[in-house]
Amino acid sequence: MTKSTLYFFAFICVITGCRKTPDFGQLSDQFIVSTSLDKNATFSSYKTYFISDTVIYIGGIASDSILVGPDALQLVGAVKDNLNSRGYTFVGRDNNPDIGLILSAIKDINVVIEYYPGWWDGYYGGCYWYYYCYPYYYPWSTVYTYTTGTVILNMYDLKNANAEGQLKGIWNTTALGALGSTATQNIGLGVDAINQGFEQSPYLQTN
Repeated sequence: MTKSTLYFFAFICVITGCRKTPDFGQLSDQFIVSTSLDKNATFSSYKTYFISDTVIYIGGIASDSILVGPDALQLVGAVKDNLNSRGYTFVGRDNNPDIGLILSAIKDINVVIEYYPGWWDGYYGGCYWYYYCYPYYYPWSTVYTYTTGTVILNMYDLKNANAEGQLKGIWNTTALGALGSTATQNIGLGVDAINQGFEQSPYLQTN
């Protein structure tokens, strides 16, 4: 093994030995939650609401679907608990609710590529005949993947729908963050995000 090769491997060991694989698990501690509202809406004028027991689920290309069962009920239950605690009453779709809500969840895979260029150990890339010149080393890269989730809750004014049946959105909460490794953990993150959205919206009250 030549002297330049030994230096190269020593250099690689130092670089890779100092780097740790990112702990993406720490990113799943909580979602970032934002809320928006129609400032002209009088939320105390609404008394009843409806939300389906199913959740719109988008998991990638050609996999659009709905989320049903215990996981969906847990997310929807968080919405109901918050609205009920604010004085709103759940009614059936056919009972003319004042507001309607749609809950959506999106799962997306993200890719991170870290690129390391090659290097030339010489005098600005030049070699003099009386110095030993190291060759150019090929660049390399490291690829990490992690999965993010988005929870979107939209509220619509059903009470004041126009003659064409067009509905006006009056409130929204959107949460985004890295998902964990289990469905139980991810549903928990979604529930916490929904609760946080209501926490950030004290104006959602019937009185």
